Amino acid sequence: MINLLSNAVKFTPENGTVDITARQLDDGRFELVVKDSGIGIAPDDIDKVMAPFGQVDSRLARRYEGTGLGLPLTKSLVELHDGIITVESEVDVGTSITIHLPRERVQID
Repeated sequence: MINLLSNAVKFTPENGTVDITARQLDDGRFELVVKDSGIGIAPDDIDKVMAPFGQVDSRLARRYEGTGLGLPLTKSLVELHDGIITVESEVDVGTSITIHLPRERVQID
C-alpha cells in the first residue's frame, strides 16, 4: 500500500486528488483501491510499468525519480498471496489500481 500511495502522490500534480478505499467484499475478499487524478499511463505502457525496471520515461533527465521496481514488487507480493492487481489509467486523467486478496488472507478480529 505504501508504494501505491507514494506513486499516487508523486504522479499527481498540486491540487490533484488521491483517494484510498479499503473494504471487505460480500464474498469475504479484501479490496484496496488507490485512485489519483495524476498524469496517468497510456494503455500501451501499463504492461511496461508492471515489468521489473520498466519505466515509461527512461531518459536520464526524466521528471520523476524511481527505479521501476515498485509496481512489479507490489504485483509480486499480491500474487504471492493469491491476489489480483489491476490497473486502469488514462493519460492526463489519472490512474486507479485495485488489489483483491482472497478471503483466506483476511483476518478480522
